Amino acid sequence: MEVLYRDEALVVVSKPSGILVHRTAMSRDQVFLLQQVRDQINQILYPIHRLDRPTSGALVFGLSGDDARLVHDDLKEPTSLKEYLVLVRGETPERWVSERPVKGKEARTEFERVATFSRCSLVEARLQTGRRHQVRKQLAHAAHQVLGDTSYGKGKINRFFRETYQLPRLFLHAHRLRFTHPRSGEPLEIQAPLAPDLRAFLRRLPDVPRELLQERYGYDLTAGLA
Repeated sequence: MEVLYRDEALVVVSKPSGILVHRTAMSRDQVFLLQQVRDQINQILYPIHRLDRPTSGALVFGLSGDDARLVHDDLKEPTSLKEYLVLVRGETPERWVSERPVKGKEARTEFERVATFSRCSLVEARLQTGRRHQVRKQLAHAAHQVLGDTSYGKGKINRFFRETYQLPRLFLHAHRLRFTHPRSGEPLEIQAPLAPDLRAFLRRLPDVPRELLQERYGYDLTAGLA
């Protein structure tokens, strides 16, 4: 498992798509990420937040219960950041905010369009709350369904991109986290490079704006694009 950051209080890994973060009642016999990372670094881990099974990207664990609690609480503060990269159907507004509730609970996400290509928009989604499937549900309500979303997306569109460009799965990636370090009190920002399977999918699209994406991000988002 790729480790993005590690010190005496925290470890941040790049979660692959398709793996559960921790054991559930319905998946006791499956491999899960917490166990893999625990065995890899040989330390007890304390979960801080979660990513859905098909989602990739930055995931933080505490190395003590106190560290995990402090980061968990800080991620709820407006000064923190949970940012996702998501490819959605159609051309979105340049910027907008969704406050549509999720399962009757308050939910707020700020969206910003990065680029439009292949009749889709690459969007940064910044979560202000952390409801289950928040980004996917709010985007579906706005008629900008996430590519590859088999729960809230458009089957016809998913099939087209899967069959024509080998879309591998849900295009949702936890791109950037910013929070206060639980021991130093200093801000800590972590970026997770876009997952290899999503980069390979972008490589197959005919009109990806490589220079724009390269300029936008501090890491090489377009590595390997031909």
